[in-house]
Formats: sequence, structure tokens, C-alpha cells
Amino acid sequence: MNAGKAKFTLLLILLTMQTAWANSAQTSVLHGNTLFRQGNLTEAIKQYDQALLDQPQVMEPKFNKANCYYQLDDLAKAIDLYNEVAAESKDMKLVAGAKYNLGNCYFQRGSKQMDSDLQKALEDLQSSIVYWRQALDIEPENENAAKNIEVARLIIKDIIDQLNKQREQQQLQEKLKQLSDRQKSLAEQTQQTKDLEDKGQIDQQQASGNYNKQAQEQSQLKEETEQTSKQMQQQDPNNPQPPQMQQAAEELKKAIEKQNEAVKNLKASDPNTAKQSEEKAAEHLENAIKALSGENAQGKQQEQQGQTQQQQQEPDESAKEQQQQAAIAPDTTAQEIVDREQRQKEQRQMLQRTPYKNVEKDW
Repeated sequence: MNAGKAKFTLLLILLTMQTAWANSAQTSVLHGNTLFRQGNLTEAIKQYDQALLDQPQVMEPKFNKANCYYQLDDLAKAIDLYNEVAAESKDMKLVAGAKYNLGNCYFQRGSKQMDSDLQKALEDLQSSIVYWRQALDIEPENENAAKNIEVARLIIKDIIDQLNKQREQQQLQEKLKQLSDRQKSLAEQTQQTKDLEDKGQIDQQQASGNYNKQAQEQSQLKEETEQTSKQMQQQDPNNPQPPQMQQAAEELKKAIEKQNEAVKNLKASDPNTAKQSEEKAAEHLENAIKALSGENAQGKQQEQQGQTQQQQQEPDESAKEQQQQAAIAPDTTAQEIVDREQRQKEQRQMLQRTPYKNVEKDW
């Protein structure tokens, strides 16, 4: 009888302790939510961590913690936590929220990489669509997820077009490099023939024969350069050429003029003038390669980025307010993320910590 009472008393103690732990976790979450709304994300995370220590099986604190990391622009940690919630939670509404926010995480990360790595941006945007579709499978009425997919598809199409243009430009650069190498080789051949004639190792007639042969090779090279120039200028009339493409085309035009001069001078057995024309043609081909690769534009961009970073080391209060007003919550739409990224690009501002977002659950 006494033993039975002891067991019953112990059970009551355990139940009381579990209730106390639950109350403690709930208090931590509520406190964390208050801190979150105040923009104190680091302290909010500590509160959510405390709730998870008290009751690790509860997913809401982990979900809210992921929201904090999203706001702190630590997308890698946010993605890990959302994935855990999506895999472990039995609350399908919470799972749908985690899937939706995963889509936004990948979309935002992809948007940030569009100026630096189009391939990675493409992969992240494709991942965002996968997660938004999974959210739609759970909540077919989620209109934002459906709209986000359409926005992402349009951007993906644009990225694929840009990647195709990059591949075409790379192939064009490789062709120009081949033309430049052959042009340098012809200049060397002209010099070699002249040296042999000057040393008396070949007579004037043999030298003239060599020059005529080199003139034929130079004429063929000129035709290939002209074909490459035409290929470069083929484009959509509604999309004007970028400055670096225009500069490359101008350099090719000058190279062709010098190649034409070289052909005439070689036929006239004038090696000195021919060699000068060949070397100038090679120089213009090299300039076209540099212009096409955007080296000059890249150097200016790096200089501008350096100036921007220096200015951003100590942002003033008005800049901070602008950044806070541009804050994006995990449950926002893809178009809003795109708009914010565009504003930041125009203002040359880097993404910084953002202060406000509605927490999904006050658990």
C-alpha cells in the first residue's frame, strides 16, 4: 500500500516537472518572439535555443530560429533549420511554411549571385521552384507560391539566355585568339624570309615567292577575320550591342584594314612595311579579345566596388533606416525579393541584417 502511494506520488512529480518544462519552453518562445519583433534577433535565437533545450521535439522554436537566421542573412543556417522542420514536424501547416521559406531562401541566394555566378544562380532558382511546388502540394491554395514559381521561371529563362550568350562569347574569344596567334606567326614568317634574303641564303626571286605565298595565307586570314566580324555583329536589332562588343568590333575593323595592307605589301615584296602591318593587325586582334572579355569594364567595376565598400564601412543613420525599410520576411513573395535586390543593386548597397518579420506561431 505504501509502495503504491510512493509510485503515484512519483508520477505526479514527473507530470508536474513535464508541465514545468513545457511552461518554461513556452515562456522562452514568447520572449523570443517579442525580441524578434523588436529586431533583437541574436537574443531571440538564445530564447529559442532555450526552448529547444527544454523541449527539443517541438518544432515551432526551430522554425522561428530559422526565421531569425534568414533575417540575419545567414541563409545556410536558415536552410538547415527549415529542412529539419520540414523533415521532423507532424504539423503539415508548419511543414508547408518551412517548404515555402526554403523556396524563398534559395531564391534570395540565387538572386544575389546573378551578378557573380549565373550557373549557381540558376541552380538555386531551380531549387526554389522545387520547394514552392512542395509547399503547393500541401497547400494548393497558396497563391504566393504559385506566383513565385512564375516569377522564378521568367528569371531562369533570362539566365539561360545569358549563359548561352556567355558561351557564344567564349567561343568568339577562342576564335579571336586563334586568329591572333596565326597573325603573329605570319609576321614572324615575314621577318624570317627577310633575314634569309639579307644573309644571302635565298635570292630575290625565292624571297618574292615566299612573300607571295605568305600573301595568300594573309589573305585567307583576312577573310576569316571578316567572317568573325560579321558573326560578332549578328544580333537582335531590338537589343543594341554592349560597349565592350562595340569596342571589339571596332578593333576587328582596324585589324582587317591592316591585314589588307599586309597583303598588298607582301605582294609588292616590301617585308618591312608588311611586317609592321601584320604586327598592328595582331595588336588590334589582341585588343578585340581584351574588349570582348570586358577587362577594362571589370577593372572599373572593381574600383567602384572598392569605393562602395569603403563608404559602407560606416553607414550613416539614414542608410540604416533605408536598409531596415527594405527588409524582406521569409514569407514574402519572389517579386518583392527581386525588387529589393534591384534597389540594392542600384544603390550599390550590400545586404545587411534586417529587423522585422511576423513570426509564424506564438507557440
